[in-house]
Amino acid sequence: MRYLLWLGFILILGCTPVLVGTGIVTGYVLSNDSATGFISASYRDVWDACMGKLEERKGEIIKTIESKGLIKAKLSDADITIKIYTIKPDIQKLRVSSRKYLLPKPNIAQDIFFAIIKELE
Repeated sequence: MRYLLWLGFILILGCTPVLVGTGIVTGYVLSNDSATGFISASYRDVWDACMGKLEERKGEIIKTIESKGLIKAKLSDADITIKIYTIKPDIQKLRVSSRKYLLPKPNIAQDIFFAIIKELE
């Protein structure tokens, strides 16, 4: 019964849960404007990978608050927001969201999310 409730909740919100087969990510959820997943890595490694991928793609870093795990950037006219939440010292929750002209762009968020994951492997 509990599984049916969760399934209904996911379907109502429009989220699509997908399991990823790598050892670094236990799974991720793609919503209307973001990709979110749990990563087995230290905070510093995740932060450096996020900054590195944005710089590599020539993203304009607008705002960073490292103590809060927040990165805001502009990449190809899309507004990118990356948020890192520490769950345990070696487990981080990474959320990458993307909007272009106020419209959600989940494909951009998903692309950046997987680029960061690939960097951490």
